[in-house]
Amino acid sequence: MTPPESLDIAEQKRRFHWQCRRGASEVEVVLNAYLERFFDIDDDERRAQFARLLECEDVDLLEWFTRRSQPEDPELRAFVAELLDRVAEKR
Repeated sequence: MTPPESLDIAEQKRRFHWQCRRGASEVEVVLNAYLERFFDIDDDERRAQFARLLECEDVDLLEWFTRRSQPEDPELRAFVAELLDRVAEKR
């Protein structure tokens, strides 16, 4: 499989779109909002963090996105907090 960082942004986004489909609609809403509103304009580091986030389990994502808990990894914790703040902003 081709690593995400070697794909162009449009191809990454297409692949990630399918990975955003989850069992919990609350998780899908947050992931898709980021993908549609911010993925294209973010830098490679943030896109890599998003790719890491997509590897996480739905139950963890739901806990993090509802702010009941936070990721143990400090980088992922910071990314999730920023993602939630950005997605909550009005356009």
